[in-house]
This record gives sequence, C-alpha cells and structure tokens, in this order.
Amino acid sequence: MKKVLAITLLALTLALVNCKDNSTTDPTPKTLNKILMVNKYWKTTAAPILSHYFRSDGKYYLPDGISEEGTWQWLNNSDSLEVVEITFGRTVWYVEYCTDTELKMKGKGDKYGYVFTKQ
Repeated sequence: MKKVLAITLLALTLALVNCKDNSTTDPTPKTLNKILMVNKYWKTTAAPILSHYFRSDGKYYLPDGISEEGTWQWLNNSDSLEVVEITFGRTVWYVEYCTDTELKMKGKGDKYGYVFTKQ
C-alpha cells in the first residue's frame, strides 16, 4: 500500500510540474527598422553623452539638424553603418535595433554598445 501511495504522489507531482504555465510575457523583440532611424535626433542618456542626426539624404548633421557634419551610409545593405564626419573621420557602427523611440549601436571594440533615445 505504501508503494502505491508513493507512486501516486510521484505521478501527481510530475503531472503538476508538467502542467505549469510555461507562457512568458516577453515583450516583442526589438529589431532593426532602418526607416525609423532617419530624420531624428538621437542621444544617449548616460555617460558618455553621444548624439547623432542621420538625414534621409545620407547627410550626417550636428544635433541641431541644420549644421552638416558629414555623410553616412549602410555598408553592403547590412547592419553596419559608416559615418564619415568632417571633424572625426570615419567610424563604423553596428546597429542592433531601432524602434520609433530607441536605437542601440556599438562601435568596434565596444562590448555592450550604447542606447540612444529619440529627442
């Protein structure tokens, strides 16, 4: 009788574990939507403070959106973004995602990257 009771308890325990709710409430994953990146002022909220303004015509502007600072382009239609600034020269950014209000990029050698918000 003890064996039957032990087996029943074990079976019920396994059934309860297998029946638990496995659904997650993960938000929609953030993806790279290149169209959402242009004609907006992007700025980091944590140090170091970085900012970008990518115009849809391939021109790179200062945060004011008026003063031209260089050019930008996607490299080989990938997630790599080349920025050529008049002041600092060429930089390649690797864009992880871009939503309507948030952009995450990292430069060569950056471990985590930077999160920019639309200003």
